[in-house]
Amino acid sequence: MTASTASASTTTTHAPARVRLLLAVGMLAVSFAAVLIRTASAPALALAFWRSFGGAVALVPFAARDTVRPDAREIRAMLLSGTFLAVHFALFIGAFAYTSVASAVVFAATAPVFVGLGSWLFLGQPPTRRTWFGIGVAMAGAAVVAIADGGEGATGSNPLLGDLMSLGGSIAVSGYLVIGQRTRRRLTVATYGAWVYGTSAAVLLVVSLATGSALVGFDGTTWLAILGLLLGPQLLGHTIFNQVLNQVPATTVAVVVLSEPIGAGLLAFLLLGEVPPPLLALGGPLMLIGVFLAATGERRPAESVAPTG
Repeated sequence: MTASTASASTTTTHAPARVRLLLAVGMLAVSFAAVLIRTASAPALALAFWRSFGGAVALVPFAARDTVRPDAREIRAMLLSGTFLAVHFALFIGAFAYTSVASAVVFAATAPVFVGLGSWLFLGQPPTRRTWFGIGVAMAGAAVVAIADGGEGATGSNPLLGDLMSLGGSIAVSGYLVIGQRTRRRLTVATYGAWVYGTSAAVLLVVSLATGSALVGFDGTTWLAILGLLLGPQLLGHTIFNQVLNQVPATTVAVVVLSEPIGAGLLAFLLLGEVPPPLLALGGPLMLIGVFLAATGERRPAESVAPTG
């Protein structure tokens, strides 16, 4: 066996453990997003803009050193991906003004369902029976959560609106994940991230200016929360997920994100004293079980599945 072959073999052997570690770190990082958003006293568009802008600025120096440059098709894909990300951030962050942390993150975790449906509609990969069953279970869980958020004891000024906004953000992030899986096959995470985060920031800047949403003038606590969103959920969370998208399917990344409601809900309880409605304890897990069944039942090309062991 040659040295190069041995090196490649070693890399392949250790890649799954490294990927699992990266996904765990990314998941821990994004779990803090909800608490940081709750802590900040700034418009949702401002939080989304600074999170995207800061991520782009941090990656541009690394992207500038890349020898592989994106072609016209990849640039178009990244512009679309960045637009999806901007919509996701705006809706997801905005949802916290209306509903509880637990409800917002549970609805946001439905992304694998929409990744599967998107693969069917745009890639010609129809869902399996297991996927359809999982979608049905997730919808039943969503109905229970909606009932909980529509009754007494619900957290937020308009819980159902917040739930719908979070669901819309989930649909948007599924497009971001699917596009990222394809585009990241050739490009580095720095180049991909700089383009996508930059596009997201540009879209959010235009919308903020058009709507008169403030981007500056916040207190020190809010700026610290924005810095936390940048360093944690953005650079450690989203960038790590983008890093592994060329090694595992987009649905796998989305399934990992299913643990976010657990971490975010626990942090919201411990740090903010936020207690969700009792029915959420039934509807939330039901939604996550359905999403897991839907995602793990999806047909995937053999070459897109990360090696195990």
